[in-house]
Amino acid sequence: MNNSAKLTRWLTICVTVILAAAPLLAAADAPASTQPADEKPVAGNQIKRKPAKAAASAAQVKAPATQSDKPATPDKAAKPQPAKAPLGGPRPAGPNVAHMALRGPVLSSPPEFSLFAGQTQGMTLREWLQRLAKARNDESIRAVALEIDSPQMSWAQAQELADAVARLSAVKPVYAHLTAGDAVSYLVASAGRELTLDPAGELMITGVATEMMFFRGTLDCIGVEPQLFQIGRYKGAAEPMTRTGPSEELKGEYGKILDDLYDQLCGQIAKQRKLTVPHVRNAVDNGPFSAQSARQYNLVDGLVERAAWKQHVVGKVTAKGAASATWHGNYGAKDAQKLDLGNPFAVFGLLMGAKAEPATKDPTVAIIHADGVIVDGQSGSGFFGGQMVGHRTMIRCFEQVANDYNVKAVIFRIDSPGGSALASEMIYQAVRACATKKPVVASIVGVGGSGGYYIALGAQKIIADPAAITGSIGVVGGKLATTGLMEKLGISTYEIARGQNAGLWTSRPWDERQQKIVKDLMERTYRTFTSRVAQGRGSRVKDIEKVAQGRVFTARQAVANGLIDEVGGLREALMAAQKAAGIESSNIIVLPRPKTLADLLTGDGTSSATPIGAEAAAIRTLLAQAPGILAAGRDDLQGVSYLLTLGELLGRRCVLTAMPYHVSVKP
Repeated sequence: MNNSAKLTRWLTICVTVILAAAPLLAAADAPASTQPADEKPVAGNQIKRKPAKAAASAAQVKAPATQSDKPATPDKAAKPQPAKAPLGGPRPAGPNVAHMALRGPVLSSPPEFSLFAGQTQGMTLREWLQRLAKARNDESIRAVALEIDSPQMSWAQAQELADAVARLSAVKPVYAHLTAGDAVSYLVASAGRELTLDPAGELMITGVATEMMFFRGTLDCIGVEPQLFQIGRYKGAAEPMTRTGPSEELKGEYGKILDDLYDQLCGQIAKQRKLTVPHVRNAVDNGPFSAQSARQYNLVDGLVERAAWKQHVVGKVTAKGAASATWHGNYGAKDAQKLDLGNPFAVFGLLMGAKAEPATKDPTVAIIHADGVIVDGQSGSGFFGGQMVGHRTMIRCFEQVANDYNVKAVIFRIDSPGGSALASEMIYQAVRACATKKPVVASIVGVGGSGGYYIALGAQKIIADPAAITGSIGVVGGKLATTGLMEKLGISTYEIARGQNAGLWTSRPWDERQQKIVKDLMERTYRTFTSRVAQGRGSRVKDIEKVAQGRVFTARQAVANGLIDEVGGLREALMAAQKAAGIESSNIIVLPRPKTLADLLTGDGTSSATPIGAEAAAIRTLLAQAPGILAAGRDDLQGVSYLLTLGELLGRRCVLTAMPYHVSVKP
């Protein structure tokens, strides 16, 4: 394509996007109603709408509008100071109630793509933690009304939010309300001072469970021979393709994980609801619950219809003698940036991300996210939207912060089951190099296993959420021989090769000599992996082989055996990073930033996805034989996405550091 054609294509894309986005932007830019329908002033001891006052806080973590945040510190208690009226004067103003609605997806990191530079949809976990901290430190706020409406979040995210709600509730009352909820929503709601449930609602709390899928029977049916091997007695990563059920070793590992997670679930509910653990276990064994049975088991404090809940909260917090309260709807939410549609250059600039990035401020803590399967190349999206962590993207992020004087420490947030062994090693080296210049704290969110744990080893300290899964120090490798599948489809092949091992990656099965070549490569990778554990953890791991061989652990178990240093979330990681850097507060930057249209046009936003290889094609054929999988729930589709991505990786790399499954334990 010549330069003229490229320019024409480039401009066509830009104009098309502008025209397509204009109606949406016009709707977003329309003047908002000055009086929302659900917050009308009413007479008597009811709600009056007033403008929210600016938050006054001694220590505040504020969501960024640009690259750098205002100084961030772990939230500190600030005692509310009620207004006092002079003797004989007017009655004091009514208390301020901050309302927040937890609904929709809770993002672990900023989205991969943003149509308009700096504009993203949805709220991240960090932004939710900031909102709760803001309400905690805002002396003008008397109480918080937390409405929980079917949020989409992981167990680990729920634990972090529950801790934040508990810290807030220790300073001022938090009134939580559920229309209905599962165990994840309930963990957050039960951390408040009062929890009410809609009389028509229910609590779907039944314990913890996971479901494994095995495809050997389907592979045999379609003529695919899985030649997969694993280093590590407990690794189990090859079992979904090589077996029709789990081995005793794999069952034992998952049993150990579920035992601890079940203890965590019952223990956290008991602590937050001030119940005994035996009582909670008995209640869970009788779940799910109608609203009435949830009240009988003391899982909720009362039954209140959603339409009456606002007035219920106001009645609780209104001071004696006060005639009204001020309800601050959507408290602490980030404001959408106004877009000037009358200025096409401004819109074009937002589309292209033309605004120069502001310089970091001293001191800054950088948060680098690694969410998804680890692959060679750039980060991006894989099958069914599954995220992928590209080693080039990670290296670029760590080199950027390592060379930035204003960045005093780094938090490496990891939510990854692993993937390419080589890409994992490359990321490890970048983390380690950065750690020689400034403190790096690894923070495992939901999963940091196999390659996900490998990349954490470059940090000086590793922290993980209580329900996080980690370990899985082992290697899996091989290929799916698809000759039989092609014969069934009427496809014939003829191999021509020069060199004894030139046909190693063709569709035919390996012979014994070729299998030995691959196993030797896997053994070498395993030795490198365990040597990185020894270097990174030192004397904290007494016997590497006792925690290696593919064993998996919860964070609580991993602390006991030395694989990680501490149980905690983003707050604890921030405190650790600031302490290691010798600073009390800091600005925040988050990397990698969402890609813009300009990135996609220039090729900087391309993902690392490769052309579909025989392995991935075989798995797609497998799924076509079992269409019910594609109609499954969100967690099952994530598992399918993970399976497809691993199949694609095997087409490029015969050695992987990956976990057996996309781990999805449902509480």
